[in-house]
Amino acid sequence: MKVEGVDPRDSQWEIAWPVYRVYFWHQPPAPPGVAQEQVMWHCDEYRLSDAADVAEVLDWARNSARPDQTFTIYVEHRDAQRSGLARLLGVDPTSTT
Repeated sequence: MKVEGVDPRDSQWEIAWPVYRVYFWHQPPAPPGVAQEQVMWHCDEYRLSDAADVAEVLDWARNSARPDQTFTIYVEHRDAQRSGLARLLGVDPTSTT
């Protein structure tokens, strides 16, 4: 982790009420004769808006996740042409980067 001081005047805009996405990941048990690492991951995706802050989203995710699930939390950002995600917490188990 790299830590640097910043000038707070360098920001041009702020989103007061961001939209979050929470992806719940689970990997079903492997059938007989198949290695567990060969089983595809399943994902349930949710879009959360009007949350007070990321702590509320994190509480919801922790309370909603089943024992066999892990989760990833993102902030959603849209511009004129497309939408994108900024990861805040967790890991996408299917990511190759």
